[in-house]
Amino acid sequence: MVKKISASAILVIALLVISMTAVLAAGLGLFGELAQDPRGDSRLSEVEKVADAIDREWTTEDGVTLRIEQAYYEGNRVFLSYRMSGDRTSTVLHEGAPEGEIAWDWVEENMIAAQSMISDEPERRQAIQQLDGQGQRWIDCTDKGLHDGLTLADGTYLDIIGGDNLVQEDGSVIGWKECEIPEDCLQETLTFQVRLYRHHFIMFQDGTTYRQWTEKGETTPFAFTLTQNTELTRLKGSGAGKDYTAVAELTAGQIDLRGKITVTCPEAWVQVWNTWENPEHIDMIDDWALCVNGEVLAESGLQGGGVSGENQLVYDVLFDAVQDWHGLTLVPVYGNQQPRMEEAIPLSMEE
Repeated sequence: MVKKISASAILVIALLVISMTAVLAAGLGLFGELAQDPRGDSRLSEVEKVADAIDREWTTEDGVTLRIEQAYYEGNRVFLSYRMSGDRTSTVLHEGAPEGEIAWDWVEENMIAAQSMISDEPERRQAIQQLDGQGQRWIDCTDKGLHDGLTLADGTYLDIIGGDNLVQEDGSVIGWKECEIPEDCLQETLTFQVRLYRHHFIMFQDGTTYRQWTEKGETTPFAFTLTQNTELTRLKGSGAGKDYTAVAELTAGQIDLRGKITVTCPEAWVQVWNTWENPEHIDMIDDWALCVNGEVLAESGLQGGGVSGENQLVYDVLFDAVQDWHGLTLVPVYGNQQPRMEEAIPLSMEE
């Protein structure tokens, strides 16, 4: 005989599962929380494992609270996660035209804000929908937020190469940044700064003409210090196809596998890259896949690239971290979106 489980027992089990899930979620840092977002970067789960807990919080005189939760410094990059709350933004919608003489810094004919602009802020998004070109309406706005990049203590700017921010139901923001450090600035320990900006602007829809005025206020720096992780593996490989030769140089760290592939190729490939047009239907490399022992790990790694001379292309690639680099190959992907396995480039540790 099969013993049936009671409805009350099922309810208890369900509550236990929910409770355990909540406990697990509560144990995550902010990188782990951001990794669960559907549009989140897949690497954030790895950052969560190795990031330092910063847990520093500041509140400005004008009512913004910034908290740096976690950060990580590896090679020539720094990652950080943050929360921001308080008096971050305001939006006031007005009928008619703003009073006084305004030196508009953006004037666009035949542009309707409601049709071409959007905002992550719910209140701002609703107000923009009222700038529909049916007469005159304007919005008085203030924003306080973090500049995209970071700076070092000496003022050196660090370009942002990854990141996102999410507006929460309570109006606060959570987000993350990945910034690149110039090679000549790398040190074992560095102090980084995030900078809070303040903007005041007016968005004016005058019939079918859009006008905008912006005033930039002061910025406030917030500093934190990190020690560099230097446990990196340099990988290199070379290969060739019918019309090209290629040299790959990648770095494997705790977070990802990234680098560049320099391809010496026909000038026609360079022309296609420069013009974004391929009227001759030239069969050329569009992307790179990462494989291990002939099995595809990642179908696409292309992040960007450019032209280097008359007959060279440089492909920038990025893949999720790999636990073991033995047996790894880079495989070119052509216009048919299929990896060409016979042209695989084996990767080995650089001596």
